[in-house]
Amino acid sequence: MGDPREIINTVMNDKKLRESRIFRGEIYHDQPILKPASELARPSVPAKIKEMKSLAFTPEAYWKTSAWLFKTQGMFMADYTDDQPYNEEFTSYYPSYRDFNTEQLRGFFTWRTEFRKGYAPDAPKPFVILYMYELINQIGISSPENGAKLFKRLLDSYSYLGNDIIRYGQRWLNDYIVYYGISPELIPDSPDNIFDNAVITLFDWDKSDEQDILRAIHRLSAYPIENSQFYINEPELFSNAVSRVFVRLSEYFQDRRKNTLCDKIFGKRVEIKYRIFDSAVFFDTEPLRNCEYVFNEIHRYSCRKGIWYCEKLHGNRGRNKTLGELVRTVDSLLRELTGKYHKIAVGETSKSTVALAQKEIALLLAEQKDKERVEIKIDLSALDGIRSAAAQTCEKLIVEEESESLILQEPVAEEHNTPFENVSDDNRSPLNEAERDFLSALLNGGDWNGAARSHSMLPAILADSINEKLFDDFGDTVIDYSGDAPVLIEDYADELGSYIRKSDTDENT
Repeated sequence: MGDPREIINTVMNDKKLRESRIFRGEIYHDQPILKPASELARPSVPAKIKEMKSLAFTPEAYWKTSAWLFKTQGMFMADYTDDQPYNEEFTSYYPSYRDFNTEQLRGFFTWRTEFRKGYAPDAPKPFVILYMYELINQIGISSPENGAKLFKRLLDSYSYLGNDIIRYGQRWLNDYIVYYGISPELIPDSPDNIFDNAVITLFDWDKSDEQDILRAIHRLSAYPIENSQFYINEPELFSNAVSRVFVRLSEYFQDRRKNTLCDKIFGKRVEIKYRIFDSAVFFDTEPLRNCEYVFNEIHRYSCRKGIWYCEKLHGNRGRNKTLGELVRTVDSLLRELTGKYHKIAVGETSKSTVALAQKEIALLLAEQKDKERVEIKIDLSALDGIRSAAAQTCEKLIVEEESESLILQEPVAEEHNTPFENVSDDNRSPLNEAERDFLSALLNGGDWNGAARSHSMLPAILADSINEKLFDDFGDTVIDYSGDAPVLIEDYADELGSYIRKSDTDENT
């Protein structure tokens, strides 16, 4: 290569360049446009950074791992501070100190100084990732607990930089808690904690209240409850139905199945090998440790001779499709039984699940209807006023001429004997109002389906209930519901008319 000055003079004295449109009409002062590299201004390199860089060229560094070099350089610079900001964006995968140039290194240490003071200035993504590596390796940390708090604040402050910051950061923070044996209560809002706590609530359904069960289902269901038209307009009824159906199905599985309902929905816990701090630059100072860490009752870690294992519910730890199909079935049945909003198909659930859900929802609707009945209350304090007003009215109606009498002809009551209603007062029906209306519709050829719906009940449930209550009297089934519609047994039709009279319970309400 020739002399740098000769090359510069050749370029600057080129005739075509000097006469080009770029330079035409321009006035330049007497200063060099091009300079040799030896004359270019270079930023100063602090002695501490120079010494840190030299660690990469020691004999020991040639045969040690890159993770060891990172930990060694990091501990050397643990307390270093700087005041030279770096505001340019750049990309660096798996960043380390030796990958940064001097300006970037000084910018990183300047940003780290401010973050340690409690501030959160803007930073390129590689700065945030590099600092995560420092926290993982306990560089510049007074205690693991303090490091966990800094880690969490780092994620809260810089999650806007991208999903990879959130995804890797949350996993590394979880591993940090496990590796250093810190209480998971320090990260109550971590995805693992939120998921596990919701699942534990459903596994312990018999110890959880209705609201906790509903919140857990809301968190885990793949079916968007908040978008349901029924939930938007009647959230309390929808929530009660979902919780009660889940509890009823859990009882059914507990009594009649080998596995629980939650086993069917979420599967069972499995222990598999686990790579702690996966994809991070981490130098393990205790590679052959033996330990165990219980994250919660369904999630634990163990390390045996340096190999890590994780026991938990693996697979999808987000929204659950099977649970979502169950919630969709409840939504569908609510719309069908109440006749409200447009109908939707039931979820991908078994026929036995649909039948159990139907029965539980019908019971809930019947209970709700009983609560909505108007209660007649008599205000005893107002009786004196009523008596006084009645006495005054009577005085105005008295006729002075006592001899004149009013002949009152008592009307003869016409008998309107409705079919199947001519019964004696001593014969009281064991059926409730919904069952009587349903039976009356069958006897008189009326709308039996409408009669059931008016009481928010399913025809099949009413038929079963009537058969059960009248079995002692007839010794047989009086309504056959083996087909698509209920059919009265003809031999008992005449006798069934006496059972549609009001019961004592109804007359007293």
